[in-house]
Amino acid sequence: MEFANPSEERIQVVKGTVISAALLAMAVTSVPALASGSGSRGGGGFGGGGLNNGSGLSRVSQEDRLHRRGKSQVRKRITCKKCEYHKRLNKQTAGEVATAVRNGKFDLKDNDRTAVLYYLRQRYGV
Repeated sequence: MEFANPSEERIQVVKGTVISAALLAMAVTSVPALASGSGSRGGGGFGGGGLNNGSGLSRVSQEDRLHRRGKSQVRKRITCKKCEYHKRLNKQTAGEVATAVRNGKFDLKDNDRTAVLYYLRQRYGV
């Protein structure tokens, strides 16, 4: 291809270089993202599923879930700043709290009540 003046040739070379650089940058950045499986169902990557790929398997056991849920509900409903047992839940008062939970003293759903009792049993042995 013949150019009428040298500046047109230079512009074409710069355009080609810029386009090549952009394509190379896109290729280099997309390969690691595709390799990690991010964005795919149940794939790896940050926040990807690991074992939890829709097959019903999970890294967190049922006991861990109960423990975490129980601990969360104890903090929210039993030992919050305005709650009766704020800074008072310990090995001596845990039995009293467990009895109150069983008797429906705290506003807990059935599954949360089960989790709280599990947590108290694991943590304080009541």
